[in-house]
Amino acid sequence: MLVVRLCGDTVPKSWNRWGRPLTRDSVHLWAFPLPAGMDLANLVRALVLETPHDLLESCLAVWINPDFDGRLPISVLDELEPLSVLHTRLHEPWIMGELGKLVHPGFQPVVSLAGSGRLFGYQMPCLLEHPDRGEISGPEFYLLARHARRLEAVEQACQIAALARRSEYLPTGVPTFIRAFPRSLLQHDPRRHPSYTCLERLGVNPRDIVIEVADRGQVDDIDALINSCGVLRSMGFRIALDEVGAGMGHVGLMVGLEPEFIWLDRGLIEHARQSATGGSLLEGLVATARGIGAATVADGLDDAGSLGLCRELGVDFGQGDLVGPCAQVPAAPRSLPPPA
Repeated sequence: MLVVRLCGDTVPKSWNRWGRPLTRDSVHLWAFPLPAGMDLANLVRALVLETPHDLLESCLAVWINPDFDGRLPISVLDELEPLSVLHTRLHEPWIMGELGKLVHPGFQPVVSLAGSGRLFGYQMPCLLEHPDRGEISGPEFYLLARHARRLEAVEQACQIAALARRSEYLPTGVPTFIRAFPRSLLQHDPRRHPSYTCLERLGVNPRDIVIEVADRGQVDDIDALINSCGVLRSMGFRIALDEVGAGMGHVGLMVGLEPEFIWLDRGLIEHARQSATGGSLLEGLVATARGIGAATVADGLDDAGSLGLCRELGVDFGQGDLVGPCAQVPAAPRSLPPPA
């Protein structure tokens, strides 16, 4: 029996096809027995398809013993998961297992924008080898992980895989950018986190690793995030603030975190090319970064126009198709056009 608790006032009419209210007193608790010839995964899929998307997070579900006698133990309420979570776990069961072998980190060159583009280091994004569909992109990977409530496990698998790959291919002294989400930095002590304690075993100097704090959701406790990044610095790491200009990367957080690197969002750079307002915003962010002692990195340099603008504003480093693609092994960057 699938029990679904609706945390709202609107019950999808199509639910009547599959189930009924659990009791006359509460139309918010519904019971769905398995129809003949349908397994749990298909029942959940049917409910997901017929439920408005904005209700999927607020519909909480749990599978209980099929011989359910109509009474719902209080303890069952602790096991309720959003319908979207249950759906993802049933239809993508691999994401609940070992992820390390499915993660493939790459090397994206980061270069100085002065002159012809001297190599500075590498950003290390990860792709996933889906068991059935082959390679999928990082954003799709993270979306699946978030829906299955496995985002931290995915993040850790990507970090460890990237660090292991870095130890295999890059010498000491080459900076490497590794992504981290604020939520995991707030929930775990970095001094005990597997991603940050494996460097000695791998023979990697923490000074060569830049923890890229990615913009993923609202940060409720900025002070705690600042403290956590301070702990990472005490361990030898450097800090970068990612996607500045796109979300949480506002000036206050830049000043509070005091990152060594500021990644400028590609959308901000495109906007700066299209309007004076965008140009003024980008110029202000570059000036603020310089004022706090942070180097700036332009994300997504794909053409000479973006490169020229970033050089004009004094952006320090860049990454993108113009510089060189992400590859399974480190490759030399392309030579940049000379400054005008």
